Formats: sequence, C-alpha cells, structure tokens
Amino acid sequence: MNGKRFGAAALTLALSLSALAGCSDSTGKTPEAGKAGQGEKAAGEKKLDISVSFYNIGKAFPNRAEDEYLKKMEKQFNVNFVDKVISYNDYKEKYQLWSASGELPDVFSHDIINTDTYYSWIKQGIIRPLPDDLSKYPNVQRVLSLDDIKGLKVDGKFYMIPRQTYQDYDTWAVERALIVRKDWMEKLKLKTPVTYDDYLNMLKAFAQNDPDGNGKKDTVGVTFRSSTMLLPLATGTFPNVNNASWVKENGKYIPYFASDKMKEVVKQMRQLFTEGAIDPDFAIMKTNDGIEKFGQGKVGAISMQATPNGLQKLDAAWKKYNKDVPFEDVAAILPVSWAAADGTEYRHTNVTFWSESYFSSKVDDEKMDRILRLYDFLLSKEHEIETQYGIEGKDYKKEGDKLVITREKDNNGEYKSLGAMYPSYNLFGALAAWNQQLEFVENEVNNIQFTPKLAKMSRDTLKQRIANAKPVPTNFQVELLYTPGKSKLSAINPVEDITKLILAKDDPVAMWESTLKSYENKGLQQAIKEVNEAVQKQGLDK
Repeated sequence: MNGKRFGAAALTLALSLSALAGCSDSTGKTPEAGKAGQGEKAAGEKKLDISVSFYNIGKAFPNRAEDEYLKKMEKQFNVNFVDKVISYNDYKEKYQLWSASGELPDVFSHDIINTDTYYSWIKQGIIRPLPDDLSKYPNVQRVLSLDDIKGLKVDGKFYMIPRQTYQDYDTWAVERALIVRKDWMEKLKLKTPVTYDDYLNMLKAFAQNDPDGNGKKDTVGVTFRSSTMLLPLATGTFPNVNNASWVKENGKYIPYFASDKMKEVVKQMRQLFTEGAIDPDFAIMKTNDGIEKFGQGKVGAISMQATPNGLQKLDAAWKKYNKDVPFEDVAAILPVSWAAADGTEYRHTNVTFWSESYFSSKVDDEKMDRILRLYDFLLSKEHEIETQYGIEGKDYKKEGDKLVITREKDNNGEYKSLGAMYPSYNLFGALAAWNQQLEFVENEVNNIQFTPKLAKMSRDTLKQRIANAKPVPTNFQVELLYTPGKSKLSAINPVEDITKLILAKDDPVAMWESTLKSYENKGLQQAIKEVNEAVQKQGLDK
C-alpha cells in the first residue's frame, strides 16, 4: 500500500496479453526471465533441498507424483521442496521450539515484524539478512522499495520479505464484516441495524427467538472466524479496536488499549455476552470453527472477512449441511459494527502486508540465491497469471490477446479447481504474497473459483464501503515504527484479557482498569514515551 489504488490495468491483467507482455518492475524495465530470478537453471548448478513452512503447507503435498505444478516448480528451480508442517493454531509455538533447537526451516512465514522476537532473532543470528544488492531479483527489489516497506531495514539490512495482502489501503474495507442470515432477519421482522442497541437486539433475537423454527433454544447470535474478529464488533464505539492501532489522544500517540474509550468497549462486550448475543463458546473455539458452526445453520451472524474467498469458505460449509437452499439466498453482508455516536460508519484498513517470509541463518549464499530466484518469480506478473489460469498449454492457451481456459472438467461438466488439480497451489499461490486484490476482479477464472453471486456481493460491498464508510484513522508510520519499548508491548494480549473479562462476573470497567495497571508493569508508559519522542524526532505526525 504505497498510496496507489489498484486500477483497471491490474483488474484486466488476466485477460490481456498486453499485460503479460508489459510485465515490468517499478523502474519500468522488464525483468529478464531466467537471468534476473525467473528460475531458469544455471549450467552445472546442483539440485538443492529447500525446507519450507507456510500456513497451508499441510495441504500442499498429498501426492507429489501427481502434482504437475509441483514438478514444474521443482524442475524450474532445480530444487526439492521439503515441507515442515505448521497450522494457524500452532505456528507460533512450533517456531519458538524450532528456533531454540536450531531446526527452523530454510524459508518460513511468520508475523513478528518489529516485535521482541524479531529483534532477538536478528541479534542472536537465528535469521539471516537479504543481500545488499538485490538487482538480480527485480521483483523482490520492487516490493522492498514500496513506501510502507522501505523503512523496515534493521541496521541497513532487510531480514524479511513482507507478504503483501493488498496493493492499496482501501481494499481492506471488507476484511472485517458481519455476514448475517437475512432470512432470519426477515422471519423475525428485524430491520437493518444501525445503532448499538439495534445490533444488540438483532443478535439477541437470533439466539433467543427460535429463528430456525425447531422449537428449541439452540441458535447463536454472533460467532467469530478467529479471536481477531472479536473486538472489531465494537468499532462503532472506538474505531481503533478494529485494527488494533495506535491512536492520537490529548496530543500524543498511545496504543488503542490504553485509551479511556476502552471502558465503554468492555461494558458493551460484557453486555453482549451476558444477554446472549455472543456465541457462548467463543472463548474456546479455534480458528475457522465459527465457519463450520455457521454452516450447520445454528448461527445468525459471523464476524469475519466478506471477501470472495471468505464468502466461499462459508458457502462450502453451508453446502455440507444444507443441500436445498443456496447460501447466497440466505446471506447478507452488514458492517461489522454499529455506527458511531455521530453517525459515522468506519471500515477496516491496514498496512499493505500481513506476515513476512524469513530465512534461517543456516541458509548459505548459494541456497539464498536459489530462494530469491524463486521469490522473484512468485512476485512476477507471470506467476500472477499462473495462480489464476494454471499451466500454459494444459490449463489455458493464448488466442490473440485473450487467455482461453482449457483446463479439465469434472463429471458434472464444471471446471476443476486449480487447487484440486495442483495441491501445491496451497503453498506457491501465497508463499511470497497473498495478492488478494485479484479476488475482486470480475473475470472468468473468478467465476469458476467463486460462486458468481457471492463474488458480486463481495465486490458490491467493497465499493459501497469505500464510498460510504470512513477508514479507521491510522498513522501507518507509527504502526511500523520501531522502538525497544514498543516492541516489548508484543507481550501484551488485550484480546485474551478482554475475553477473560467478558466471561467474568465482576464489574468490567474495574477489571479493565486493573488489567491496564498490569500493563504498566510491562513497560506501557516507556513505550508511549519512546514512540512520541520518535514521532517528533522523525516528523511522523500527520
């Protein structure tokens, strides 16, 4: 997110050969495939094993012998990919264990930028820096030159490659949303909610008024895809809980959880829970459990991403339990939270990337070159087309300035998904960058990958939110600022503490004040002092 919106050129990338022919780095020069990191094997180079950990890697290699894309990639880079399996539920613990035992993989995805762990690993030599000269890898160089990334060097060196989610700030707008059962709203005669009381009453009705008509009190108001989707529910009360950002109050920057506005947030979250609006099992659920529960038809709303991919996950869960009613006929997308007291609606925004690629210090220069050639390809326009269309000559062909899909069809006459044909897409499709902006392109490949009505629902909601809602006020330079004290705040877990508070019986405001005092012992005031001194010194205020 270097301040540029993704425009028509990006949206029509997959449809025109001119986009493919015009692949260029940020200088306007065309990278030379095979010579500048595009993967052509150098004469006489040896085959290398490269160990990799990535969030979906457990699904990537079920049958290596039948995965043509895996074989293509291993041949292209003259490597064997060795998977070290992690999941979203255990990656932090596994990386900590592997770092202590010297067993980190060569390449791994983690989200530790500007934390104590990050700087500790640099100091201890656990992760290695990238080469100073990245001219051989123009696509890697381009990403590291973006405005919100180029300042992330430590002592003049990059120790990671950020994994971009979107290419601009606005496209985050539906990363926090409430997907609801509109059929339940109609049955219970509920209007579209606007205020806090509207949301409270709607979610309570979902849980208490028998919306599924089975005569039992067995439905849930709102559930969550993951714990990060809990606090965004209170965005209308305090916008910065939505993206967990620093906020400027009384002339200085403080982390959102240090604001007095949190008192009203914890009161409302406790009320939502005690009055039955929030899923009673929310505190013990794992990531994606909420999606499964929603699919079972027992949930009125879920707080999660309303992206095409997010809606597709809900659709898949829905189809497992509901054969006769299409999900798109019962679903609607609402703002994740009520409007603020002045009527303003806020939407999610963030830095361009979530998580980063790291490289073990045991990786020597020869292997690092091979890895960077791989990453340069994964960040190329050529790879963007492959992730959408598959293998040229097998899954698509060129006809003039069009790309024509030729991939296999199943017994129902529908195109097979690339992920089903090539499970290694679970690794290569997002190892270097998420590229989620491509989901919002209206084209043939997305109509194959996503249910067209759901994809349109997502696109329309994105446009509506960008036009009508205000992004959470966020100074991204402060978010990416490093100070020693600020990095230590990673030891604080406000979501976990608020979860305990929600479940408790004591006064929520008193409990929160006590929690905040415990944060003082973890260096809160020192962090605030350092950040504000750095903001003034570096001119980061805006």
